[in-house]
Amino acid sequence: MDIKAIIFDLGGTLIEYTGSFASWPELETPGLQAAYTSLHEGGVILPDFDTFRSAGFKILPDRWQMATQGQRNLRLIDFLEEVTAACDVKNVDHVQLDEAAHLYEAAICAQALPLDAAEETLSLVREQGYKMGLLSNTMFTGQAHVADLKRFSLDGYFDAMLFSADAGKWKPSAEPYLDLLEQLQVEPEHAIFVGDDPANDMVGGKSAGLRTVLMRSSHRFHVPDHVRPDTVIFHLNELPVVLNEWSNE
Repeated sequence: MDIKAIIFDLGGTLIEYTGSFASWPELETPGLQAAYTSLHEGGVILPDFDTFRSAGFKILPDRWQMATQGQRNLRLIDFLEEVTAACDVKNVDHVQLDEAAHLYEAAICAQALPLDAAEETLSLVREQGYKMGLLSNTMFTGQAHVADLKRFSLDGYFDAMLFSADAGKWKPSAEPYLDLLEQLQVEPEHAIFVGDDPANDMVGGKSAGLRTVLMRSSHRFHVPDHVRPDTVIFHLNELPVVLNEWSNE
């Protein structure tokens, strides 16, 4: 196989964002708490935090599903606007929501950690001569995630990056993959996607014509029978070996 580019997912593949929370959307609790505190201190009249959080948990899964189904974009500031509206809050403006969204991002990113061997693996892949891309489903701004990459010394490896909320394009649609490949100037049959989410990463990569590597960094995701990645790895340091094997096919 003539491999020219490797595209990575971010959350759960290079950086883990779950903190101490085992499931989603519970892992969003620190972000919701930070946003709630910001709005409250800004003079916004809010219900108690449990009510605010429950409203967020009720809204978020549906909005995420709509985004991944290509029905609408999902940005953090818009999500928080919906949460406040669901709580019948009327005295909040865009500036307050923007600040709350920034602090929400900061709280979630503060609990993030790089996966073992993330920098080492990116360095080895770069040394193998491949172009490298990053494609992330996220309601956060790309700016927040670029700051994470810099914090963990993972920022200097990517030739192109696409963050779904910024672009309004979400996996598993083929469109964000193809957009990123166009930036990299690589055809799909010469590219590999590495991600941890079977339903979005693997299905999306396949739909765009890429070979796929499922990174089983956790057991958070069930792998449906119909999802068939080209290979499965359990640690990032397995990836350079896989690339060597495929390059020699």
